[in-house]
Amino acid sequence: MALLCIPPDSWGASGRTYRVHGQVVAVNMVQAPHMIVVKTPLNKHDAMTVGARVTSQTKIVRKGKRIALETIRVDEAVWLTYVKQRDGVFAQAIQVQ
Repeated sequence: MALLCIPPDSWGASGRTYRVHGQVVAVNMVQAPHMIVVKTPLNKHDAMTVGARVTSQTKIVRKGKRIALETIRVDEAVWLTYVKQRDGVFAQAIQVQ
């Protein structure tokens, strides 16, 4: 009997993709994995906070040009596209406004 192991797709077919617009609350460059935390309003009184791992596959852009995670500052407005999987939340794309 043979066992075939296929590594999962980076963004995982089993994961769900979401897109939110909000303000950057934190950027963690000190510890691995690198993280971005975005707070997005749900309505007038409530907000949701999303923390996502940033990997080498995360596309980060500002004005159409690729940038590094460390250039993103707290309070900047961003669009965050992320994938929620069993093993965590992963940033797929970060578009700085």
